[in-house]
Amino acid sequence: MGSRSGSVDPGILTYLMRRGQLDPQELDKVLNQRSGLLGISGVSSDMLDLLVRIHDGNERAKLAFDISIHRLRAAIGGMVAVLGGIDVMIFTAGVGENSPDVRSAACSTLEFLGLRLDNARNAHPSPDKDISAADSKVRVFVIRAQEDWAIAAECWKRMRASSPMTRGESEILEQQYSS
Repeated sequence: MGSRSGSVDPGILTYLMRRGQLDPQELDKVLNQRSGLLGISGVSSDMLDLLVRIHDGNERAKLAFDISIHRLRAAIGGMVAVLGGIDVMIFTAGVGENSPDVRSAACSTLEFLGLRLDNARNAHPSPDKDISAADSKVRVFVIRAQEDWAIAAECWKRMRASSPMTRGESEILEQQYSS
């Protein structure tokens, strides 16, 4: 996470509070504003910024990246185990859509699943495209998140359910939001 802690051993938290090192407000600030990528790197909560700093030689940025990738791989591995395998892996949203380094690092240890990236496609993906190698048994896609579209569609449904419109108004809005 950018500035939040993720999972933490609760014993650490109670230890810090018992020793008087952190009161509840300070603990909240540490866990929610000064942890994650920011806490480890000491410079940024933004993965794309950290990648620039890694290329400039910042070792703490590299550590934050490595820990993040480790946690991502662990999560993927857990999901693969629960599902009994995978057919498709999708990268989306800010980092997933915009970081070939993150996609490459996340997938680099998954060849045992038959997952192989096409390095050229991964380096310059088109939106909503397959970036896996031709012989990959697991397809890998970069998909645009389009959160704004999902929010607009949900607002449209709620607005339509809560206030009656004339047929003309309804048709105009439906044309705008259904294409």
